[in-house]
Amino acid sequence: MNYSPKQQKIAEFISHIPELACGVGTKDKPCTIAAINLAIYGKLTDDIPECVSRVIGKWVIRVQDACPADIGRDSALWRANLPLLAGTANPKLELARKDIILAWMWEKLKQLQPLADKRGFGKEWAAMCEEKTRASALIAKKAAADAAAGAAAGAAAGAAADAAYAADAYAYAYAAAYAAYAADAAYAADAAYAYAAAYARRQFWLNANPSELLERLINVQEE
Repeated sequence: MNYSPKQQKIAEFISHIPELACGVGTKDKPCTIAAINLAIYGKLTDDIPECVSRVIGKWVIRVQDACPADIGRDSALWRANLPLLAGTANPKLELARKDIILAWMWEKLKQLQPLADKRGFGKEWAAMCEEKTRASALIAKKAAADAAAGAAAGAAAGAAADAAYAADAYAYAYAAAYAAYAADAAYAADAAYAYAAAYARRQFWLNANPSELLERLINVQEE
């Protein structure tokens, strides 16, 4: 592959990093964005570099922490595309990228409907996913809390509310699936149920395939 100088630095740097971290991480185990900053600037920070799309950068920061490492940040596809984040900063493409991410988010949140039905806030969750508004998401958040589904499920709807409300807040929604399944796991009466909840969460993320979405976002072209 023909890398730019910055992309080459990133590729060489991550080749020596076996695992990426949640949060900022350390110099030996940084997060996705921190790895880019270390490779280019030698700084451990998760500030989005100027050469990286802010839309993609915000999404990456949230989803890489929410998703299981081997499906997201440490998957072969995610790591292969990491160097290509350098050079994605194009203001003309940001709206298209936001639209892609939001469509992905609402589609994936719909898949949590059986969980919402089981925990007693299915009607509100369905309305949120249909209307895709901040108001409906806030109602779903309250319904989840009232149903004693746990703060995590309420946070899921709250994240979607932020996403529907402000263009620069959309990225918070990608912890939603993790939060909802964490709430479900909190109901576990025994180890077998806890295992089932964890398995369901993993299957959700396998289907969501954030590594594939990352590649798609990088490759968005001007019309």
